[in-house]
Amino acid sequence: MINIDMNDIYVIILLLVIVSNLIYRYLRVLRKYLKELIYVSNRVSEGDFSVKLKNQYSGDLGRLSSNFNFMISKINTNIEELGDRNMKLKSILKSISNGIVAIDNEQKILLINDVAKKLFDNVDFVFEGQNIDSVINNEAMVKSISSLIPTREHKKVQIKDENDRYYKIKVDPVYLKNAKNVVIGSIINIEDITENVRLEKIRSDFVANVTHEIKTPLTSINGFVETLKNNDSIDVETRNRFLDIIEIESNRLRRLIDDILVLSFIENNENEKYDSVNLYSVFKEVYDLTYNSAKNKNIEYTYEFSSEDIQLKANKDYIKQVFLNLIDNAIKYTPENGDVSVIVTQKKNQIIISVKDTGMGIPQSDIARIFERFYRVDKARSTKIGGTGLGLAIVKHIIISMGADIKVKSALNRGTEFIVTIEE
Repeated sequence: MINIDMNDIYVIILLLVIVSNLIYRYLRVLRKYLKELIYVSNRVSEGDFSVKLKNQYSGDLGRLSSNFNFMISKINTNIEELGDRNMKLKSILKSISNGIVAIDNEQKILLINDVAKKLFDNVDFVFEGQNIDSVINNEAMVKSISSLIPTREHKKVQIKDENDRYYKIKVDPVYLKNAKNVVIGSIINIEDITENVRLEKIRSDFVANVTHEIKTPLTSINGFVETLKNNDSIDVETRNRFLDIIEIESNRLRRLIDDILVLSFIENNENEKYDSVNLYSVFKEVYDLTYNSAKNKNIEYTYEFSSEDIQLKANKDYIKQVFLNLIDNAIKYTPENGDVSVIVTQKKNQIIISVKDTGMGIPQSDIARIFERFYRVDKARSTKIGGTGLGLAIVKHIIISMGADIKVKSALNRGTEFIVTIEE
């Protein structure tokens, strides 16, 4: 039988009390730590990375606190870097003038810029995560994109939609990093080239029209020159009539070349320096040049200025061209005993130039096209009176270069009024 001394019992009890106290204190510390850990982790899960565990512990808890705080800091840094990259990516996409769309292998949209949204005609729609076919309100575009994506090759195509707009669509596959044979999606690049196509058509039409307009007088000149060279028996009257025709066609050719050069000069001098120009002084130069033409047709040619001191920052030659072309047209297309008037007024920050006649007028269906190069309402009559078809095109380009505006009011057989509004 074991005999236990009372002293031993006291020692055992004392040890148990000490151990219990130590365990209790450790459990309190551990509970406090766990509560703090739960609190901090909850804050982090809500997106607050400013919180940290109080690193007031030693041993394993201290190391755990340090590691946890480092993890929070690392996550915060990674999120900030991702946010920065995302912001830069969105800024890049926003600054690109073309429509850009990134899709995955299931043709669901991952990224899209504002230009593409406008091209898809669905600006307020939530695009991310949607199938690309379901968000495009353009049948021609849907068909083209749907046909290009499955090829998983670099493809591009030019299309024309039902609204007569032209687009260049390019589809490039996106490969998995370091795996050139694994396609994980596609990048779609959509460019609206309607304006480019229009300008190219204008250029092509212009070249064709210039060729035709130059060829016509040259053919006439060559024909009459050949006739004169091969027929010594032509009488003086006939010879002189042929020479008059050659002179007329030569002058027509010279006017045409002069107008083409003026038009080219205006188009290629966007940074033209402007001086202070007195409108009345410039107009008087044009008035002196055109007065006899009006007098020969017994046209009442009048003018009115709200002030003879109206000044404008402009190119003097440009202003002269505007006056000359508008007034010359008014006189040419006004029959004998008609009226041509020029009125210039200054109101607040605007200068308004009106050139009005009582001539043949312009049909409403033609008004929208009269500023096109070589467009003539009555081509036979225009050619007969010496028009090149470039006068109003020159006026329009000058007005555009000045940031001004020109409008036309006309009634058939009652006359026409051109109104130029210039902002000072």
